[in-house]
Amino acid sequence: MQTALARSVGQSPIVTLPPSSAIRFVTLTQRVALEEAGHGGAVVARVETLGAEARGRLAELVDEAIERALALRSAPPAGIARDFDASMSDKLYRARKIGAHALVVALGPLRGAASSKGALDAADTETLRALARATRGRPLTLLLDASDAGIDAHAYPVPLASLLASKTLPPIADVAEPSTSTSTSTSTSTSTPTPTETETSSATTAETATPNPSPRPRPNPDEPEPEPEEPGEPVVDVRHLAGASIAKPDESWRHWSLQLTAARGPQPIMVLESYLPLANAITAGLDDPRAKSARDEFRAAFSKSYTDSCPTFAATGKRPKMVLDAIDLAHKSARLHGARGAHVLVVDGMRADVGAIVKKRCVELLASRAKLTDDLLLWSALPTNTPRQLLTLARGVDALRLPPDDDVETESLRGRTAEVIRRIRVGSRDVYKLDLVESRVRDAQGHVLDALSAIGAAAGDVVGRHAASLPPRSLLFVCGDHGFSIERDGSTRQGGASPEEVLVPAFALLVGDLH
Repeated sequence: MQTALARSVGQSPIVTLPPSSAIRFVTLTQRVALEEAGHGGAVVARVETLGAEARGRLAELVDEAIERALALRSAPPAGIARDFDASMSDKLYRARKIGAHALVVALGPLRGAASSKGALDAADTETLRALARATRGRPLTLLLDASDAGIDAHAYPVPLASLLASKTLPPIADVAEPSTSTSTSTSTSTSTPTPTETETSSATTAETATPNPSPRPRPNPDEPEPEPEEPGEPVVDVRHLAGASIAKPDESWRHWSLQLTAARGPQPIMVLESYLPLANAITAGLDDPRAKSARDEFRAAFSKSYTDSCPTFAATGKRPKMVLDAIDLAHKSARLHGARGAHVLVVDGMRADVGAIVKKRCVELLASRAKLTDDLLLWSALPTNTPRQLLTLARGVDALRLPPDDDVETESLRGRTAEVIRRIRVGSRDVYKLDLVESRVRDAQGHVLDALSAIGAAAGDVVGRHAASLPPRSLLFVCGDHGFSIERDGSTRQGGASPEEVLVPAFALLVGDLH
């Protein structure tokens, strides 16, 4: 369900709004004037350029802009916030601590981040709605570009059955692929068709498609249609990240299969959202040929693309963030958040779904004593094994031109000693290393999928205790070095270019001395 952005965030689609309004559609000149008027008294967070790469990431970009603006004013570090409302309260509190009376979020034109049909992504719309709700009763102002007042955005979601049974179904042109015919050109209009127009359009379509349509029962005219309720904060179901159970015919594997079939190239988000859940389900017993085909085709395309690209990284300099960047990323994050020191902890064999469990456990254990400052995915160099990653950590991007170094310390601890975080030397630098995940995975051969949750929780306990032991205002950067794939017989494999072997999680915790 789409509507104009100005209506979606609760404002009328006009440029000039009352001075008391906390949401304004302004021109560039008006925005500069407003910022100058509040200079020194407000923290201004700007997100200027929003292109296609920003689609679906508005929440992340706004959060980064606010944190950057607060850091430039030497605001205290943030505490852990479990939802958007608590996070915004925390940001406003820190702004008040540095003497600022308000927080201003200024966004550049949003049309660059819209879809090919001119509508904002549903997640980006929800971010704007959350910001609009946060302005109520708080010293927060949202400045939007005047040209975006009429852009299409998603309104409240409604149950599918209610939508399909509604008398005001949108025209087919609104949901079909755009064509060159004149009859579908109106689908990009920002106006919303009236119920009468929509009913007439739907009736005409039905009469054309079916010569003798059977009459359908009409709803009781005296019974009003239920109004959709505004949803609360979205609840993310992360059960698929650790050991998916055997999929049943009515479960989500069909959606994952369709997503992977439509995907092209090595897409990290698709790996987390669809590939890993589907691969885990197949390992757990899903035997549908369509699911297996979708998994195998995506894995083959990902592996070929990365195998072809990885050798060029050292020559071209165009590459994603990799494990070899972990130390630099840690120090950069430490400077940004005012930490007194940065520590890098490499968790051997921690792939993306295990890392999600480790991160969640650490946040639960540290509670208000730490802040999650970074959460990202890194790419392992090929071959995806421990010697190779330690070599790249020691020598940086130059290591991509070299074969693995047999002199690099690679032996993993076993048994109880695997729970000990040890300091190792990589080149001229020291990093911490934890072998618990690698050891437990090796010991659980044949039953790895069932053990993933317990392995992640155990590693999270060790990492959480280590973080709590660090000096105040230390930043702990935790990352995997490589992942592993789980075969149908329960055995594991590493060293290849499959998504679960290449993509590893990384997150940073700022511990101690937080408000």
